Amino acid sequence: MTELTKGDKAHDFTAVRVRDGVFTLSSAVRETPILLYFYPVNFGMTCTRYIASMNEMFEEFENLGIKMFHLNPDNVDILTEWMDRTESRYDHIFDEEQRISKAYGMIVTHPEHPKVLGFTNRGFVLVGADMTIRYVWRADRPNDTVDLKSLIDEIRNAIG
Repeated sequence: MTELTKGDKAHDFTAVRVRDGVFTLSSAVRETPILLYFYPVNFGMTCTRYIASMNEMFEEFENLGIKMFHLNPDNVDILTEWMDRTESRYDHIFDEEQRISKAYGMIVTHPEHPKVLGFTNRGFVLVGADMTIRYVWRADRPNDTVDLKSLIDEIRNAIG
């Protein structure tokens, strides 16, 4: 597992979109930069509060000219329930067997977090049209979050 960083080429992937069929990164970035949001669990307190904040800021993300996709390895039924319960305004991708999380280095590996060791970590990766990573943020601890206004500023700078 390699932690991809700014300037690296993104790994292309095809995965199930929870509500809209199939997603292929290389096709999606032709239309707009893609922000991948990796997160550890559904229905946890931190994730529930964070998605509520993201929903409130949907237009601000949209005004950046990007599209955000949330990735989690729970099955499609659980992801659908999560989207319904949180009224998520974002597309979700089923990261089967954490294939994408592992490719992007978004796995909790620190032994001081034994309850979530091996889970998908929280993080953001912005991918441009040329499949180059323009921004990366990874949580030090899975329950860490980045301030969304700061994230928007960082993305704005990354896309110029």
